[in-house]
Amino acid sequence: ERIIMSICLKDITIENYFDVLNLEVHPNQRNFIASNSISLAEAYVYDKNGNFIAPLAVYDKEVLVGFVMIAYDRKIGISKGNYLLFRFMIDKRFQGLGYFKPTMDAVIDFVRKEPAGKATSLWLSYEPENIQARSCYLHYGFKETGQVIENEIVAIYDLTTKN
Repeated sequence: ERIIMSICLKDITIENYFDVLNLEVHPNQRNFIASNSISLAEAYVYDKNGNFIAPLAVYDKEVLVGFVMIAYDRKIGISKGNYLLFRFMIDKRFQGLGYFKPTMDAVIDFVRKEPAGKATSLWLSYEPENIQARSCYLHYGFKETGQVIENEIVAIYDLTTKN
């Protein structure tokens, strides 16, 4: 039977930040993604630097299942005037259960509300060896641009299409 998921993105707070720091991917995925502690430190620095950054906890009802971090590119330069999905991770306990699509739907809904300004696309990048992530993103509707930044493949999702 299909499990009904109810995904929502919530702010990182005093109450949940330790739980977010304790989320982990599988050991064979660790070289593909920064730890959530590094991500939260980066978020702090980006925020202090005047960039829009949204580190968000991914919940299925009351259960914390993952972490995403979304930026709006005013100054970063690569994706000027668009949103950037800096981090996307589902905890190892919840991988393979179908969380990718509803979580990505929630990310797309979030950026379509234009929390930092207008945008036509959401972009991200991944290492060529990260075959699983690449397959998920392409299947979802991201298109590779042919650009490679710091050895990572750049892919863009067109926010103007209805999904």
